[in-house]
Amino acid sequence: MSTAVRTKTKVLFFVPNLIGYLRLGFALSAALCLPNEVRCFIILILLSIITDFFDGIAARKLDQCSRFGELLDIIADNACRSLTWMALFVVSGDKISSLDAALCLVVPTIEWVAMMAGQLEAFDKGTHWKTTTDDAPWLLKKIFENGFKNPLGGLIIVGIFGLPLVKLARLVVEDGSPFATVLDVSTPVMYIGRFMGLWAEYWVISSFFSKVLDMDVQPTKKS
Repeated sequence: MSTAVRTKTKVLFFVPNLIGYLRLGFALSAALCLPNEVRCFIILILLSIITDFFDGIAARKLDQCSRFGELLDIIADNACRSLTWMALFVVSGDKISSLDAALCLVVPTIEWVAMMAGQLEAFDKGTHWKTTTDDAPWLLKKIFENGFKNPLGGLIIVGIFGLPLVKLARLVVEDGSPFATVLDVSTPVMYIGRFMGLWAEYWVISSFFSKVLDMDVQPTKKS
């Protein structure tokens, strides 16, 4: 392990964190493409998602893992997904279904609340947010196992990132084309992954607020 002294400025300019800034830049640039340049939006969001694979590698190889980097990474993830749901809402216009409208409003809210709950608990325990607690259900532990690098975790990651992208892409792909068929076939899989993700997020949120309420009902110590 490197013995170099860390400063706040050095951490801010760690290579994996620079990648995180780049990811946010891609996501925010994508927003400028709306509502007309949907294909450009999708490309920039995909670039942000793809570069996510490199920040973790850089952090481990360069011994530049940091709490700030963990937080930046998940903020970039949430920004990509929230913007994609927003794009689906905007581009669909009056033709949006009731289900899609509900997903566009509810899913980003749940994702940001789950991020807050997971990060606060991780900071409190001094662990990584992907580390499950002992009281977590068996299924949740399997989902989080090896940092989502397992079939269940992979399905959820594909669903939470892929569902809004697939639905958005379907708006601009011509009916009857081979790509449209691929999108239509993959959509049910995306729904399964996304709704499994909603269950996991619900557990993280409810568990966190249950612990907050436990703190409120515990007798306070008098000094």
